[in-house]
Amino acid sequence: MSHIRKIYYRLCAWYHYSALKPSREEIDVVIPVIAKDLEILPLCIEGVRRCVAHPIRNIYLVSPDDKAIREFCDSHGLVFVEETSVLGFKAKDLGIVVDGRDRSGWLYQQLIKLSGKVGTCERYLCIDSDHILVREHVFVTEEGKTVFYMSYEKNDAYYRNIHRMFPEIKLARLSYVAHKMLFTKQTLKRLHEEMSARTGKTWTQAIIDNYDRGCFADFSEFELYGNFVPKEEKVLRPWLQKLLRYNKLADYETLYKRWTKRRMSLTFPAYRK
Repeated sequence: MSHIRKIYYRLCAWYHYSALKPSREEIDVVIPVIAKDLEILPLCIEGVRRCVAHPIRNIYLVSPDDKAIREFCDSHGLVFVEETSVLGFKAKDLGIVVDGRDRSGWLYQQLIKLSGKVGTCERYLCIDSDHILVREHVFVTEEGKTVFYMSYEKNDAYYRNIHRMFPEIKLARLSYVAHKMLFTKQTLKRLHEEMSARTGKTWTQAIIDNYDRGCFADFSEFELYGNFVPKEEKVLRPWLQKLLRYNKLADYETLYKRWTKRRMSLTFPAYRK
């Protein structure tokens, strides 16, 4: 990451950390998962229920048809959605292979998040299954603006991807890749229509064809959507995140008490297991 970018992030964290008044609008929560995610997922769900400052209508798990995930949904009061019912095709149909490694599943779950086809609320929160909220998060303000949590991650390939399709977009100084994002279905509809108008393809095919097969990680749904949303419709906040190894794993109450005064969220990525 750029040293200057990180300094800028810290200044933002110091200057912009003010309380936000949440809307009382109901939202849905949508989490794409596979079986290996079940280890951390209970902590993610607990964090959502404890720290999302809005009424939650339903929490949806979108996955391949898997008995363990269906049972998890039944035991935790969640709604199961079989993933092919969302997009109408399977991950393997994408055929995204980079240096001999299949990236189809990685891109597929991003398309699910961007689909706007899961849930009954106009707005829905997508959160990564290994991400745990430990402090209140406001995602919609009283004025109806979307709150985006910003990180200091920097992947130039994501920005090049956006500019191949939207060269006129002015990119944010910080990153929208923060493991969580609230999507508004009307805004997604505008995004889908704009991509189709520019390419003459469906929005999904436009993203698939725009993917640089020479780049391992060439697309970010969070960067695309966050940068697409007009400035007047959003509020930006630092994410105050902590990345942890699995030897720091504990029950939710222990993690909450240990970190809530210092961080807003924790992540236990599989590569740190």
